[in-house]
Amino acid sequence: MKYYFVNIILRILPSSRFFRLKRLLLTYIGATIGENVRVMRIKVEGVKLRIGENTFIGDETLITGGDSIVSIGSNCDISSRVSIVTGTHKIGDKEKAAGEGYSEDIIIEDGVWIGFGAIILHGVTIGKGSIIGAGAVVNSNIPSGVLAIGIPAKIKKHLNPI
Repeated sequence: MKYYFVNIILRILPSSRFFRLKRLLLTYIGATIGENVRVMRIKVEGVKLRIGENTFIGDETLITGGDSIVSIGSNCDISSRVSIVTGTHKIGDKEKAAGEGYSEDIIIEDGVWIGFGAIILHGVTIGKGSIIGAGAVVNSNIPSGVLAIGIPAKIKKHLNPI
């Protein structure tokens, strides 16, 4: 029930204001939030959320799934309408394709930039200083210091060493 009320309040607050109040609301639902974290109108459901210092999360970003951890490092920039989804299903049978549900942690390391509308799926780690292109679907681990784009996300370029 806490998530429900916190998400309602986050939706009605102005997107680019009241960052301290938004951090307080997220800690109320059990999140660990670093200093100077700025979140717009985001929605959080069912996950254990950790966000490092100086991170920005854009408007209409969804962080959802089962009883798993979403760990977002320090100095990250996550654009608007990004989906971070820890939950999935096992493949069922012919009567019901979606079998038993489960979730896996997602780790976004320090300094990551995630472009507009990207989808980050269960069980992945995005390495330090990497860039995920707009609209990419990340369904496997991305190493540090790369640009990954596409569906599914593939490494396009190695960036300068961090």
